[in-house]
Amino acid sequence: MTLSPSMADEDTERPRRPRWVSILRTVGGIALGIGSAVLVGRLMGLDWSTVITSLRSVRPLPLLAAVGGTFVLLALQALRWWWVVRPVLPLKYREAFAAMLVASAFNVLIPARGGDLIRVQYLGKRTGTSRVTLLGTELLDYWSDKVGWLVAFLFTCVVSALGWRERPPIWLLHAIGILALLVLGTGALAVIAQLPLLRRLSPRLDPGPRWLQKLRSGFAAHDRRSLLVVELLLAPLPWLWEVPVVMVAGRAVGLSLSPMVAFALITAANLGTVLPVPGGAGSFEAAGAFALASAGVPHGVAFAFVLLYHLSLLLPIVVAGVGVLVLEGRSLLPRRRADRLRKRPRGPMLEPGRPGP
Repeated sequence: MTLSPSMADEDTERPRRPRWVSILRTVGGIALGIGSAVLVGRLMGLDWSTVITSLRSVRPLPLLAAVGGTFVLLALQALRWWWVVRPVLPLKYREAFAAMLVASAFNVLIPARGGDLIRVQYLGKRTGTSRVTLLGTELLDYWSDKVGWLVAFLFTCVVSALGWRERPPIWLLHAIGILALLVLGTGALAVIAQLPLLRRLSPRLDPGPRWLQKLRSGFAAHDRRSLLVVELLLAPLPWLWEVPVVMVAGRAVGLSLSPMVAFALITAANLGTVLPVPGGAGSFEAAGAFALASAGVPHGVAFAFVLLYHLSLLLPIVVAGVGVLVLEGRSLLPRRRADRLRKRPRGPMLEPGRPGP
């Protein structure tokens, strides 16, 4: 089974981008994020003295609880990724958690989730697994994460209606509606593109755009039962876990947040990270503060809390990710383990544009 020239090129080494280009992109991204935060602050009429006052009166224990919750959140995300990548790269869960931790640390430093691509490049080169196939599972993991977002939203709506008699805000319904269209549309396209009849009738579907080829290879690695486990059980867990973490962290600045407001904050903050900003610096705070302000939280307190919560997410991940690299000798996989994975018996390659076994 062979790859088309375009796909074969993706599994070979590419010339490195000049360092000054990467530095310029990083600095530009940070400036963009901070600029967006300042702009939103001005539009909200933010009083920075109120922000400083809120920061000075912070209670440390809820933030420490949020730091602990960050590592549980990362463990749940690693569990999802481990399940998705396992058919093509049988890692141990401990190895998957270490890889997720280091990739998350690089995502803080590199815009546009560059840490995830570094993880694919590293594991593919060290284990001999096709990086094209790994990218397929990476796209499936990304798609599954968004499905989990939708499932968690439905669960939060039920809990909020029964326990708090609270409905989601209009902007949140619109945002989730757009997300649902994108998720269902890409999933349906990937499934339809697998049908042999349509692929024969439309040459555009075989092999199709590169992103579609990779997503199809990720789907091809799993049967229906395995996909259901990912989408309905594993993918919603990180989102559902983060809701009570935000509720507890809010106590640091005297906020008593309901599950719906906490979920709205999580949604807005994640949407803010769409901007190519390292670590979501500025854009995370701007979007999160907007969500809390729309729920009636004073603007200064809202911005101060989102800033503190963002730091409770980023700093532990960076410190722990660097620590893993130091302890493992700059290696996510021990040499012996990597050699075993490289020499393991392989089935047919699940390459994009080709039917799975």
